[in-house]
Formats: sequence, structure tokens, C-alpha cells
Amino acid sequence: MDTYHCMPENELLRLLRCGDMQAFDVLYHRYSHTIYANILKFIKDKTVAEDLLQDVFVRIWENRLKIDPEQSFAAFLYTCSRNITFNFRRRLKLELESAIQLAQEAVEGENSIDRMLDSKEAQQWVEQLLHKLPQQRQKIFRLSKLEGKSYQEIAQEMGISVSTVRDHIVKANKFIRNAALQDNGFSAFMFALLLFSGK
Repeated sequence: MDTYHCMPENELLRLLRCGDMQAFDVLYHRYSHTIYANILKFIKDKTVAEDLLQDVFVRIWENRLKIDPEQSFAAFLYTCSRNITFNFRRRLKLELESAIQLAQEAVEGENSIDRMLDSKEAQQWVEQLLHKLPQQRQKIFRLSKLEGKSYQEIAQEMGISVSTVRDHIVKANKFIRNAALQDNGFSAFMFALLLFSGK
């Protein structure tokens, strides 16, 4: 290894082109600190910068035949690291934009569902269905799903246990879900989904 450290850089690059791992190791230790520092300036995250540094040298190894021993290896390495870093930032930006877009679509979708559930048809369907529930279960369901009260609040108001409230809600949800699945109305089905994903 000491012999390699004493070699001119162009000779190390010729050996690298031939697949010499020792030449590669020498070049890695010679330049990795500088390249890492340059990446860190753009990424500001040590773990990510370390990963990108490894990507840079993997790319160097995979493309070693494209290296010209008579040209500046430092410049070649810097260009490679810059491209990898910028590509990472571009992918990250696209992923963030995609996540934001999905979130906005989800909110818009919820608003559409809300508007649909506000329709007279959906409200009539709900009322008809709720009247089929036992009186106590209907009241518990209304307090929970339509008035937004917690199980604890309902239990205190009705003088029953929280587990009894939960049991009524589970049975009411099951009843509404089954009714929605048998109904051809899209609004009814969506209403059941909304309720079933609630408390």
C-alpha cells in the first residue's frame, strides 16, 4: 500500500481503470474528506451526505473506464459528486411536491365527500337507517357520530359504562356498513365508510 501512496496520480488512475482495488482505496482516502465536505454544504445532513459520498465512489468504480488518467481526477470527481447531489435534491423536491399534492387531493376529496354527505338524499338515507336501530343504540350513535361526543362523555350522560357505549357503536357501525353494501346509492356507501372509520 505504501508503494501506491507514492505513485503519481495518473498511474493510480491507470491502475484504477484496470480494476485495481488498492489504487481505488488510495484515491478514496485522498479525496473522500473533501468530497464529503462539498456534499454536506448542499445537503446539511451528515447521514445523507455519507450515503451520497458512497454513491459517488461507487459511480467512480462503475465508470472507471471513462476516466482519463491525463485529466484532472479532482475535477472529474467533483463533477460526479455535484451531479449525484443535485439529482438527490431534485428527487427529494419532487417527492415533497408529490406528497403535498397528494395531501391537497386528499383534503379536496374529503371536502367532496362532505358536500355529498350534506346532500338531502344522504341525510334521508341516514335517518331512515338510524330509525331501524334500537332506541338506546340510536341515541348513542347520534351522540358519538353526529354530535362528536367521546365514549366517556356519552357514558356519563347516559349512566352506562364506556364498554357498553363501545359495544353499541361497534354494532351500529356493523349494521350501517352492511346496509350500505346492500344499497346502490354511492352516497350511502361513502357515509358508511366515513362512520366506520370514526370512533
